[in-house]
Amino acid sequence: MAVINPTQLTPPRVALLDDRSGAISREWYRFFLSLLTATQNNQAETELSPDTSSLLASYDAMLVSLAQTTESAPDTASAVASLAAELQALGNTTATAPAIQNSNTLRTNYLDWEQDAPYVNRIARAGWNSFDQTLNIGIEYDVVQQVGLEQYARVANFTGVTIPNGTVVGFTGAVPDSALSVSPYLANGATPTLYIVGVMTHDLPDSGERGYCTTFGFVRDVNTSAFALGDVLYASPTVAGAFTNVKPTAPDNVVPVAAVLQVGTTDGVIFVRPTIEQQLYYGEFTKLDTQTPAAANTAYALTFTNTELANGVSRGTPTSHIVIAQAGLYNIAASVQITSTNSSQKSIWVWLRKNGTTDFPNSARVASITLNNGYLVVTLNEVNSLLAGEYIEVMYASDSTNISIATVAATAFAPAAPAAILAVTQTEQ
Repeated sequence: MAVINPTQLTPPRVALLDDRSGAISREWYRFFLSLLTATQNNQAETELSPDTSSLLASYDAMLVSLAQTTESAPDTASAVASLAAELQALGNTTATAPAIQNSNTLRTNYLDWEQDAPYVNRIARAGWNSFDQTLNIGIEYDVVQQVGLEQYARVANFTGVTIPNGTVVGFTGAVPDSALSVSPYLANGATPTLYIVGVMTHDLPDSGERGYCTTFGFVRDVNTSAFALGDVLYASPTVAGAFTNVKPTAPDNVVPVAAVLQVGTTDGVIFVRPTIEQQLYYGEFTKLDTQTPAAANTAYALTFTNTELANGVSRGTPTSHIVIAQAGLYNIAASVQITSTNSSQKSIWVWLRKNGTTDFPNSARVASITLNNGYLVVTLNEVNSLLAGEYIEVMYASDSTNISIATVAATAFAPAAPAAILAVTQTEQ
């Protein structure tokens, strides 16, 4: 039979007497019962140490004091007498108490933390934070995890330089032992918005050192002197890892990351909550030359000479190919400017084609022109779901070769009028 040390039994932290009944509380009743069980079983196994004997003597004195102070209260005295009788009956039995094995585990209904106790941070220490009304847990790099108020991602640094506290970081790869490789994030449109992870909550050395990135919660001791209290901070499109309080615009990434809670050079505080929306892609392309069909009633693809603005949509090879980098639902709008060299009636067809072989159903527009050296604009607008790597083309055909798709040069009062304009805009993922 295992020996139970009575000194390991913790007295309850409640009043000895129940305020409602005046009798001894249930917690103290169970404590004394456990104490008697332990001492009865230990007598056959080992002799109590002087410290244990002294503790038992103090418990005996406590019971005597209780009996003396409750003699005038019949209910309480009766409860104490009942307890004594049950303890005596237990002592007369031969039942064996369950063995308690020495281990590093503790089973309890709850833990109470001293609310006003001084707390000095260290790894693996927990203590109550009265100011923020939460539990502080010390981890490496002198970081304090505030339970329920902060969330961290475990990250690694392979950049070759230290990543400072307060740096906006993005995902650059995975580490075999379950950490994210990160580097300072630059929101210039070159890296998808989805790659943002959060803000470093301490200086993280290089060469694969692992640390913590805040994905939700406070980051302290950062330089917020360039901002005002309450400013919303975005990932900077010009300085990797930095913040800006000026909302970026396309083609830069627009990622609200944090808000300023305290302004200071070394003691600034921000609250981090990256709002990461899936990035939508787009492209606008123009044709600044003239194209004429070589044969009547024959389909040709328009080539585009310029990229006006683009992110994730590009001109391919040949330049009639408009290539989609990311799958999604796209709106495709085109305008084609035609001219004629005589006054006879001529018709032109304009439509969209995918991957060189598949025409968009019901996408053709037909226009007729009789003007000699006049102009007519044909427009189309379609919505289509496209996969990554697919391409689209603007096709045309005419029943006459005396027709052209032509650019008009800029004048003193107006800019150039391109032969064709194509805008491809992602509307959904």
